[in-house]
Amino acid sequence: MCRNCVSFSTRPLTRVLASSRCSRRHMVKNDPERMSMDKVIEVLQEHDALVIVGHRDPDGDSLGSSMALGLALEQMGKRVAIISADPLFAAYQRLPDSNRVRVVSMAPDGFQVAVFMECNAIERSGIGGFDDWVIVNIDHHANNPDFGDVNWVDPSMAAVGVMVYRLLTEIDVDITPAIATHLYVAILTDTGSFRYSNTDAEAFRVCGELVELGVDPASVAEAIYENVPMDKVRLLAAGLGNLRLEAGGRVASMVLDYATLESSPGKPDTEGIVNHGKAIDGVSVSLLFKEVELGQYRISLRSDESVDVAAIAGVFGGGGHPRAAGCMVSGDLTNTRREILSAVYCALGIVEKDE
Repeated sequence: MCRNCVSFSTRPLTRVLASSRCSRRHMVKNDPERMSMDKVIEVLQEHDALVIVGHRDPDGDSLGSSMALGLALEQMGKRVAIISADPLFAAYQRLPDSNRVRVVSMAPDGFQVAVFMECNAIERSGIGGFDDWVIVNIDHHANNPDFGDVNWVDPSMAAVGVMVYRLLTEIDVDITPAIATHLYVAILTDTGSFRYSNTDAEAFRVCGELVELGVDPASVAEAIYENVPMDKVRLLAAGLGNLRLEAGGRVASMVLDYATLESSPGKPDTEGIVNHGKAIDGVSVSLLFKEVELGQYRISLRSDESVDVAAIAGVFGGGGHPRAAGCMVSGDLTNTRREILSAVYCALGIVEKDE
């Protein structure tokens, strides 16, 4: 097997209908989440041409859910465009049909329905031109404002990949090994390889069924985690090189300035770097400050059960999950650090000290 590709099982395709073991779990007829999913299905079935779009710098859940839904809709005879404002990170380029993703800045012509995947605002997609479109919004972030014409937002779900799996078991499509692989990647990455607190029994059940449908977990793990480009290793080294422990070792922070990010020959891949601070014994909150433009910082936050970093990010106009969130702040590094750390100290119940 080629090291740079994900292989698929050669077992026969399995047609998964509404009788699937997971499809109706927790989904009774009058359940609001069930009704939301049914509305999404109705829109998908009524329209013949649809655009699938996720957030900027697509992660495994946004991309995997988009790819799985797009491939399934094509089985139904739909015309589908899967679009992104940013190129895929190297690890995701090894996934099946990843070359189908079109990098654009404006919505393509010839479509009037857009399905936003794990994206809590149209603006967060980084793509314009959706005025007067029918907007479908599928997400699991608690801060999603229901911006779509049709909204299915369920914060109890471990990943949007779980939601898409539920949806696909309700319609007459084959969950092929390729579709199953994308859903598995979505759940695997958004649960931090089943390490985050959003990991639940259903996530394991769904992934078990996806393996039965053709996913090769070893090949997926190799593609995602064992083909790290040297450029990313250099960024990790730069971040670890300036790592600081504060608040008696409860807060870790790293900085990747503009010059460091610009020195990367390709698209800077910083995904997962913040987790290295969180892995340090005694650390409750890990922060990564990325200067994506001069004087503009994208901050990634990770935490243990003691801190809701989504609430912290929300103060600065961002959001996410209780244990993994992000925001954007403009200003110089000293003031940006001070503002973020002040909010973190408050959340930890620590009396702030001067730097």
